[in-house]
Amino acid sequence: MLVNNVGVSYDFCQWFHELSDTEVQNIISVNVESVTWMTRLVLPAMLAKKKGAVVNMSSAAARAPLPLLAQYSASKGYLENLTRSLAAEYADKGLHFQCQSPYFVATAMTFPNSKVPPEKRATLMTPTPQKYARAAVARIGVDTMTSPYWAHELLLWVQVRIPDALTGPALLSTHKAVRFHKKNVAKMEEKSKSA
Repeated sequence: MLVNNVGVSYDFCQWFHELSDTEVQNIISVNVESVTWMTRLVLPAMLAKKKGAVVNMSSAAARAPLPLLAQYSASKGYLENLTRSLAAEYADKGLHFQCQSPYFVATAMTFPNSKVPPEKRATLMTPTPQKYARAAVARIGVDTMTSPYWAHELLLWVQVRIPDALTGPALLSTHKAVRFHKKNVAKMEEKSKSA
């Protein structure tokens, strides 16, 4: 079994043209290339045994337009399409491919710079890593595309029924507020000076 559980995103919401070439390449290298090459590495042994499972960790961010986080969203969308395609390609060879696309989980990545421990910030919609992991493991081998934590699955079900013409502008507005927060404006000024 291979679990491709790796990912990086932006430091904060930014327009695509504001990202440095290095930032764009890092997202591609970590979120796309590592999963692609790790999967290719394990496939020969799985095919020889006629069994195996590959679980790719994506994100709910792959399912809707995500302005000001476009590169991250696109990289996670790649994982979803790669998984669906490989699931069909290897279905008759004893291999199972699954893509898990969660929303937020209470980790330090979700709550950067917080003085409150991530587990204490868990909610119904933002489970602890332990709660999410139990749900994730229970769904391995069940379906190809999933958001294994029940509240995330429900939210994704609703999300995919809302037209992009509504979600895109709403998310753009939310992400602009993050982009123009005073601490992020200061970070952009520093970034511009060092470029």
